[in-house]
Amino acid sequence: MGLRIDEATFLERAISRFGARYDYSQMTYKSYRTPIKIRCVEHPVREVVITPERHLQTTGGCKYCLRTYRNQTLERVLRMECETSELPAPLLPRAPQGAAGAGQKSEAV
Repeated sequence: MGLRIDEATFLERAISRFGARYDYSQMTYKSYRTPIKIRCVEHPVREVVITPERHLQTTGGCKYCLRTYRNQTLERVLRMECETSELPAPLLPRAPQGAAGAGQKSEAV
């Protein structure tokens, strides 16, 4: 069993990871695995209910921030794929035109 994480340790870790992105003032901390209510500062539409453990392991818990993060990641990947597809295709060696049965029928097996 791991070390017990108290409220001060959790807040220290959360603020070092997310900075001022979340508001922890309305939080009632009981344990590391008991859900808490926090609020995203950028999207204060509704409270985020998440365990402190999941909050620190994921992107934070705000579904709007997660959507933005996924869109940015997708755009970055697509940009990388577009940049590599703009490179000219490698030239493949061609077989000479007069070789291997020019005008001849192929044998069926």
